[in-house]
Amino acid sequence: STNRRKNTRLTFDIKKIDSLLTLNSCKGSLCIIGEQRYTQLLIDRLCVHTLLPRRYGGIGQDYSKIIVIDAGNCTDVYQYVDFCRQYGLEINKVLRNVVVSRVFTIYQLAYLITHDLPKIIEKFSTDNKVLIIVVYDLLHLFSSDPHIDRTDAKNLVKEISNSLRKLSKDWFVIVSFTHSNRQYTKPLITVFDKCIKITNTIDSSIVMRIDINSPNRVLKRKDINYDRSIRLSDREILLVPTR
Repeated sequence: STNRRKNTRLTFDIKKIDSLLTLNSCKGSLCIIGEQRYTQLLIDRLCVHTLLPRRYGGIGQDYSKIIVIDAGNCTDVYQYVDFCRQYGLEINKVLRNVVVSRVFTIYQLAYLITHDLPKIIEKFSTDNKVLIIVVYDLLHLFSSDPHIDRTDAKNLVKEISNSLRKLSKDWFVIVSFTHSNRQYTKPLITVFDKCIKITNTIDSSIVMRIDINSPNRVLKRKDINYDRSIRLSDREILLVPTR
């Protein structure tokens, strides 16, 4: 039933993050900003953890599907496999629940998100199915092409932002990008309910700021703003807790 979606929380299985973030599997959005390696690791971990059975904190492979758009040509199957092994999941079965689309130009990216993605979602969606929409390194193509038309690019970012906002009303959307894309982040950042900003890396660990203030709220009261810094070691991100 739809209650499976409404009553299920998505987690990273990392206490320091999960104690501060409440992610509803039914709808909502999260952006993770920072160094690509870490943004990708966090997303991979959340996705694999989602595929765990409910008794272990996940949603289950029969009730969830991960739809991935790889905008930075950075999908790491081996990292998925590593997390699967740590959790004792059947690797091939997990990978069948991850649908990956790669794009190589900003126009392909915009078309995929605004036109094709709703069709892909319709294909896999059912009343009790949890779909997680992932976009890795969303702004990579916008900053990697020195000959890009800036006006055109900004218009495409706005189109993408509007589409992601609409999708997040019915599904959970998680997107990553780096700090270096500031010229395009302004229209994009307002899409997300929650944000993790990886501010720096120190001695094989990362410092991140978790912001739970929704940029879409008109009235910004103190009780809906939340800004907290935490520090995580590589080990805490790469190794899952023992059961």
